[in-house]
Amino acid sequence: MIRPILAAGLAVLTCFPVQSHAQQFIERDRIEIPIVPIDANTFEAIENDGAGGTAMWCAAGLYTREVLGQRGGSIYIQQGRSASVAVPGRKSVVFSTQPVDGAFSSLSQGIRRTGKVFSMAHAYALCRETPRLRVEIVGR
Repeated sequence: MIRPILAAGLAVLTCFPVQSHAQQFIERDRIEIPIVPIDANTFEAIENDGAGGTAMWCAAGLYTREVLGQRGGSIYIQQGRSASVAVPGRKSVVFSTQPVDGAFSSLSQGIRRTGKVFSMAHAYALCRETPRLRVEIVGR
């Protein structure tokens, strides 16, 4: 008795256009982080609505891997979260693949303190927690 009811319920559920709603949800919840290259080793990640430390570190990991072609080494915060130089009125973080003075490791994903360092692999791994992230390279 339960099996026919369950089968009928599943048949009714498959009639609804679920995919179109899912696509709209993903589009609406996408986080885009513009990246502005400064030099061969340094870049500015512009904070965008909904982007916290995890998304910013993920963007840094994506940029170093996909654009700079680096898979090993570390990413340093050269300038913690502050006013953007490239985009007035926005906040940003300047990352570097070169060591900075006062570098320190931390388990937190904060982006406010200059000198924080993550391995490139760790930063890239954070992208699993931010699956809707899109990195946009500005000024290329």
